[in-house]
Amino acid sequence: MLQLFEQIKATGYMMTSSLTGVLQNSWVILALSVCALLVSVLFLIRSRRELAGRVKEIVTLQRDIRAITAAAIGVGERVLELERRQKRLTERQDTMDIYDPANQPYEQAIRMVQTGSDVTELVDICGLSESEAELITLMHRLDKTA
Repeated sequence: MLQLFEQIKATGYMMTSSLTGVLQNSWVILALSVCALLVSVLFLIRSRRELAGRVKEIVTLQRDIRAITAAAIGVGERVLELERRQKRLTERQDTMDIYDPANQPYEQAIRMVQTGSDVTELVDICGLSESEAELITLMHRLDKTA
């Protein structure tokens, strides 16, 4: 019996020492878990800051893109307006060429031919060469017969 008691006593010490080992291991595991949790929280805080920075960059880029788009639309409208203006000026220039003072002797000669003037009158009054006067006379007399 004594032997049995000794065995129980020895087993009790072993249980106590293994329980102490388990408790010590639990504290180590708990400490490691707390450290892992702290590291995770720090990474989470850092990630949120980076995310906030990226969101600000995206908002800034969106504003810049809107501004560039608006500017491009403005430039396009300006180009269209300049093309319309250039077309009007070209048309106006074409009509002004007809009423150019250099054309006035020809217009006067045409009116004179239509009223019955001859080549010599055109040369004397309008200052045309004889061949110009003959050409105008032929063209406008043909218009009357046609």
